[in-house]
This record gives sequence, C-alpha cells and structure tokens, in this order.
Amino acid sequence: MVENLWQKAKQSLRVAELAYQNGCYDEAVSRSYFAALKGALALMASLGLRPKETSRIGYWVQAHFANECIHRRKLMPAESARILADLRDLRVRAEYTAELMPERTARQALKMAREFLSTVERRLPSP
Repeated sequence: MVENLWQKAKQSLRVAELAYQNGCYDEAVSRSYFAALKGALALMASLGLRPKETSRIGYWVQAHFANECIHRRKLMPAESARILADLRDLRVRAEYTAELMPERTARQALKMAREFLSTVERRLPSP
C-alpha cells in the first residue's frame, strides 16, 4: 500500500511537470497539490495511519498530518504543513475560479511539491 501511494505521488509530480512544460499552468498547480497529498498519504500509511473513508481525504490529511508527522513523531519539518495548505489553496484557485494561474505560480507550486516529496522520501521505509 505504501509503495503504491508513493508511486502515485511521483506520477502526479511527473504529470505536473509535463503540464508546466506545456503551458498548462492550472493543471500543473492542481497536480502539484495532489503529488504532495499522495506523498503525505504514503508517509502516514507507513505509520499505520489510514482514513476510514476517502470522500474527504484532503481534510483528513490536513487534520492528521501535522499532529502525527510533525508534532508527535517529528518526521517532517513544521513548514511541510504550510506547504500542504498553500498547495491546497492554490489548487482551489486553479480549479474553481476564473483566474488563470500564471507561469510563476505554477513554477512555485512545482518547487513546493518537489521539496515536500523529497522530504517524505527520506522518511519512508526502504521497499
């Protein structure tokens, strides 16, 4: 399960990079968020933490990630909670408003997602 979630996180990041390279900045922002979200899910799954349902998975991650991975187990830096929240907010703007994401915002979202996944990868158990 952990490995599958991790593969999904990396796949979302690759799609975000392709979207960015092709000028699809809204999609790059959206996929950057999902890359980080799936990375968080992989890390939490490696700790035995799984949501009971998936209908509001983003809220479950926001509610449990900081408590478990940052404060209690000290696996992730405090800024990682901000990264998840910032990417979520950018995704909402990219998906649900008339605003088009500029190239700079997409580039920043990709950078945040890469940093987040890099940190998660160092904390995941070896396969």
